[in-house]
Amino acid sequence: MMKVDKNVEIIGQYGATLSIIEVGLGSMLHALHIPMSGSLLSLNQGYILCRAAITAKEQNRRSWVPYNVSNVAAVLKSLSPAGKKLGPMLSLSMQGLLFNSGTFIFGVNPIGLSAGMITLSVWTFLQPIITYYLFFGEKLFTAAEYLYKKTLPFHKLNPENLFWIFLLLVITKMIVACALAIIAWRRKNQSLYVKNFEEDFHRFAKEKMSMKNLDATTKNPVLLAVKDLARPMFLISLAMTALFLYFTNNDNSQIALYLIRPIAIGFIFFYISRTLTLDRWLVKIEDGRLRSFSLGCQTALAKIRTFV
Repeated sequence: MMKVDKNVEIIGQYGATLSIIEVGLGSMLHALHIPMSGSLLSLNQGYILCRAAITAKEQNRRSWVPYNVSNVAAVLKSLSPAGKKLGPMLSLSMQGLLFNSGTFIFGVNPIGLSAGMITLSVWTFLQPIITYYLFFGEKLFTAAEYLYKKTLPFHKLNPENLFWIFLLLVITKMIVACALAIIAWRRKNQSLYVKNFEEDFHRFAKEKMSMKNLDATTKNPVLLAVKDLARPMFLISLAMTALFLYFTNNDNSQIALYLIRPIAIGFIFFYISRTLTLDRWLVKIEDGRLRSFSLGCQTALAKIRTFV
C-alpha cells in the first residue's frame, strides 16, 4: 500500500474537520435561530484554515494548503445525499482562495493570517449580490434604487444611512476575523477548540448527517428546487423587479417574459445545487496534476465515514 504523502494527510485531515464542523456548527446555529449564521460559518472556516496554514508551515508543506482544504470541503459538500450544495460549495472555495491570497502575499504569520481573514470575511456580503445579479441582471439594482427613492418619504432614511450601516457590519466582521487569526496563532500548539465545544459540534453533525440520509430517500429534488424559489430573498427580488417594470410603463407581456428568465435560472441553479455530485471525478484526476487534491479528498472522505 502506498504511503500517504504528508501534504495529502494535512489536506485530508483539515478538509474532513472543516466539513464535519461546518455541519455541526450550522445545525447548532439553526437550532438556536442565530441571525447571520452564514457569516459565523465563514469565520469558523477562516479559523480552521488558519490552523491548517500553521500546521502546513510547521511541516514545510506547500503554501496553497488552505485553498486545497477549502476545495476538499466543497467537494465533500457535493457528496451529501441531501440539502443545498452549489451555493455552499462556491462559498467554501472562494473563501479559501481569498484567505490563501493573504498568507501567500504576507506569509503564515499573524499579519498574513489577519490579511487572509479580512479578505475571506467580505465574501458572505458579496456572494448574494453576485448570485442575484446573475438571476435578474442589472434591472434588479435599478428596481431597488427606483423603489427606494419612491418610498424615501416614508422610511425617513437616506442612502448614506444604509451605506454606513452596511459598512459597520463589514468592518465589525473584519475585526472579529482578525481576532480569530490572532487566537489561532496563539493556540497553534493546542486543540482546535475548547473540548466541550468540539464535542457539541460533533454531536450536532452526527444528528444532521443522519437526518440528511433520511431526507435523501423521501424528498424529490425537483420539488425542493421549486420550494427554494419561494425563499424570501428571491421573492422580494422578483417582486421589486416586477413593480419596477410595471411602474415604468412596460406592458404585461414584457413583464411576464422578463420575469420568466430569473425564475428559470433560479430553478436550474437550485436544482443543480441539490443534485450536484463530484465523487466520480475524484478517481479520474488521481493520476494528473491534481493528484494531491484528489488523494486529500479521498482521505477526508475516509475520515468522515469513520466518524459517521
